[in-house]
Amino acid sequence: MFNQPNFKYTLLAADIASIFASFLAAIALAVPGPLMAMQVSPGRVATIVALVSVSLPLYLFTFFINNLYKRQTFRSRYRHMTVILKCILLSTALLMPILFVFEWDFFSVHGRYFILYFILLAFFVTSILRLTIVRSLIHPLGRLGRKRRLLLVGSDSAATKVADAIQKDSSSAFEIVGFVDDYKDKDEAILGHWKNLGSLEQLGEISESLSPDEILIAIDNAPYSRLVHIVEGCLATGRVVRVYSDRLKILAERLGAEYYADGIPVVMLSQVQPSEFSRSVRRSLDITASLAALVLLSPILLAVVAGIKLSSRGPVIFRQNRIGVDGRPFEFFKFRSMHVGKSESNHQEFVEKFIKGDLSSPPDGKEVKVFKIKDDPRVFPFGRFIRRTSLDEFPQLFNVLKGDMGLVGPRPCLPYEWEAYDDWHKDRLKVLPGCTGLWQVLGRSTVTFEEMVMMDLYYISNYSLFQDARILYKTIPAIFFAKGGY
Repeated sequence: MFNQPNFKYTLLAADIASIFASFLAAIALAVPGPLMAMQVSPGRVATIVALVSVSLPLYLFTFFINNLYKRQTFRSRYRHMTVILKCILLSTALLMPILFVFEWDFFSVHGRYFILYFILLAFFVTSILRLTIVRSLIHPLGRLGRKRRLLLVGSDSAATKVADAIQKDSSSAFEIVGFVDDYKDKDEAILGHWKNLGSLEQLGEISESLSPDEILIAIDNAPYSRLVHIVEGCLATGRVVRVYSDRLKILAERLGAEYYADGIPVVMLSQVQPSEFSRSVRRSLDITASLAALVLLSPILLAVVAGIKLSSRGPVIFRQNRIGVDGRPFEFFKFRSMHVGKSESNHQEFVEKFIKGDLSSPPDGKEVKVFKIKDDPRVFPFGRFIRRTSLDEFPQLFNVLKGDMGLVGPRPCLPYEWEAYDDWHKDRLKVLPGCTGLWQVLGRSTVTFEEMVMMDLYYISNYSLFQDARILYKTIPAIFFAKGGY
């Protein structure tokens, strides 16, 4: 029987085969047979291999960021095929400059036919293969195959909503085995025939006894600290853990969450720790990308230097102590955006109140969701511009080269911020801080402090090079449109 958690890997393998076969078939169709035979050489074969090596990750990454490996995409055949076509067109448009950089006679003569054949073949082959997999392997799971045993943590409206939605979904691949909740008696009935199996302290024993395939935390209105405690207890069981909660609504909305049923977006929490090889690859990529960025952006950086020198007296680079991985301090670099010699006391008081949730509401009654003081008088006009566009952040590339930071990771904090943290807040810096992260691309100055912490904990829990690439991809429009900058 097909193992449902592996459907993503099945689709991934199918996509690799589809793109690879379409690429080779398009070359064969674009060039007449005798001419193709004349052009085959070791150098040409090596070039084809190089192009395929570049093309495949590009297409798969585009599929990934457009949610082609999430369940909700399969619910509509029309939507599934539309997204496939969109991804193939976008990836091909990005690939075309790379193809012509090789300056092949092949592409100058046969390029138009190759691209046309490739788009058509990739779309039809990928669509047919994917729809076949969905029809024969994924959809039948809810009706014919072994269903995934799902243990629900919680019993309030969120948990009962999940249970009701899964029960009504005829294509659902889940079977609910029961509930675990601290606020109900053991064996107390919950939503029909299900019962409360015990408290969170007994979760390990319950998990061993029932062997659920997954644990789904479904709790609304719980404090973040309690939600983190519950998550830690669930992860300790070694089971797959996901969360459905209003507390993670911002993550579910902005990350393109996976849906277990209609109206039930869930946030995945992985337990897979990055390997030493993965860390080495990430470090190598950080160094390479930072050096390349410094070279390519040097005209912009020189313009910023000139703007600062003309706007305010003092050094161009602002140096500051920040807290990095595991609470270790390091020297942090930014372009200076403030007048020299201004006190930080107001900012320190503001940040400490912000972290503690003690800031008074503004006259409009809206919640304060900015980690910086708006209209800070210490910031000079050009400094305000580089802060809004994040140009002041680029010297952090030198921190990346030094190894104090990575390109992607949680935001490093100030020492007085660290002192104001609760213990669970400090878990956000269990990994190397980064120049950009989920907070910058999904929230920036539109989320509360605790929402930012939850974003960082989600990032740490789901660390992967693919996720880093997605964040870097989303960072560009965040900078370009100056979203949330102050």
